[in-house]
Amino acid sequence: MGMYASDGIPRAVHDAHGQVVTQECMLADGAGGEAVKSRGDIFDFTLGGRRTRNRDPVAAVKEAAQVLCVQLRPEHLPADASVEIAAFIDDFFMAINETVPLSVVRSDDLNSAADWGQWIGAVRESVGEVFSAYQAFVAGQDDRLTPDVSLGLARIAAQYVRWELVDRHVPDADVWALLGQLFVDSVEAANVQASADDGGVVREYLRAIAYQSAALDQLPQAGAVGVCRLVDLVLPFLVMRLGDPQGALYAVNPPTSPIPVRLSRAFAAPGWYFHPAGATEFLAELHGQLIRGVLPPVLAGHDPRLLRDAAVHLRRHWSTRPPVRRFRRHLVDGQLLVVRGYVNVKSLFEARGELTNRAWLITDLSRGGVGALIYKEEAESIPESGELIAFRPADGSNWHLGVVRRVRFAKNDAEVGIETLSVRPELVRVDDGRVPTDLFFCDPVQRGEAVRVIAPVGVLREGAPLFVNAGGHVSKLKQLEGLMSGQGFELRAYQAL
Repeated sequence: MGMYASDGIPRAVHDAHGQVVTQECMLADGAGGEAVKSRGDIFDFTLGGRRTRNRDPVAAVKEAAQVLCVQLRPEHLPADASVEIAAFIDDFFMAINETVPLSVVRSDDLNSAADWGQWIGAVRESVGEVFSAYQAFVAGQDDRLTPDVSLGLARIAAQYVRWELVDRHVPDADVWALLGQLFVDSVEAANVQASADDGGVVREYLRAIAYQSAALDQLPQAGAVGVCRLVDLVLPFLVMRLGDPQGALYAVNPPTSPIPVRLSRAFAAPGWYFHPAGATEFLAELHGQLIRGVLPPVLAGHDPRLLRDAAVHLRRHWSTRPPVRRFRRHLVDGQLLVVRGYVNVKSLFEARGELTNRAWLITDLSRGGVGALIYKEEAESIPESGELIAFRPADGSNWHLGVVRRVRFAKNDAEVGIETLSVRPELVRVDDGRVPTDLFFCDPVQRGEAVRVIAPVGVLREGAPLFVNAGGHVSKLKQLEGLMSGQGFELRAYQAL
């Protein structure tokens, strides 16, 4: 049975009180899980009407955070302000949703960092300011927090985790400790399973762990925004089970070990285990709808391409066989010279004069790639996930081709994971029957063997063969199925006939 009704709206789920809550209602505020109600102004510093797209998104998000921080001051709150505080948080999350730059929502120009990169950074900083303000508000409460105050804290903490991850930072361990303690205080002692149906703090804790498990550091920032949107959508299908590692992907044992860790085969310890398998059928059907050009109303306004890629990403990382490291890493040190971007890499291989290259610090090596560290002083050289690079050790002579698979900030330095595409790439003149051009070959041309070819986006025609002069004779390359896309390039496989 499908997860969607015939009109394309996700089927309803029930809350802890048995009331029907649609998926669309759950995503109204992007985090809180309750529908945002229409309200009049509460105080003079409320946000007023809905945000318009012609406002500066960064300024609008910062203003919304400043307003909420002011609203949380004791002198502005009545004795029992639980309803007002929930409304203020709703307004803040709504402001974030309504200021998403169009280049993020519609993927108009993923190479324009000025739009979405600055906005994501502003959201991360603003959520952090609101989190600090709410903690100051909590410090003035009684030792035993009311459920409403605890829920507000959990909602903001979950969004703190979200935007830290989207902006490629490692969430603070103290935040996980706080979320874990809130969860322990809220979950029923007899419970062996926790789900979104439990509502309240439990739902927000599950949401934060889902963000953590989504491998957001392996995506461009705009892609991470799309994945988080789908995480919110599939939250009713995710569960945590106490002491049940079978089929789980992550484990956490608050408050003793509050940071969720990815499971290894040898892992066996007490605690809660994250099980996302229930969402795979939903994601598969959603992906099928997006492939057919059907966009469910709950996702209206978002680029189907971005959502399609997000669904594929979540299905891979939440499957029963998620991607794992294939080769053992060896810790080393040294300098790694790097040239970024397809155009610059091609110029390097064409020997068009001296190119500026960056020196990163090698942290580990394996047969499949390289781990590197970029110090905060070199912030301008931090790449995007999916970016093509040429790299070699400073004491080496051969340039390799690779693609950036992971970017993560830790203490302001950036950790970069590079997948090696070829250790002996060549720039080869090919002819597709229209015009000769030079493209990167990752493998030698040998009859009957596969050859991976890297080209700018749109150059390799679907199904069209390539002709290349190799070893003194012309070889025909038959295009095989499969395509890997990156930042400004694509990789296809061919068979030499």
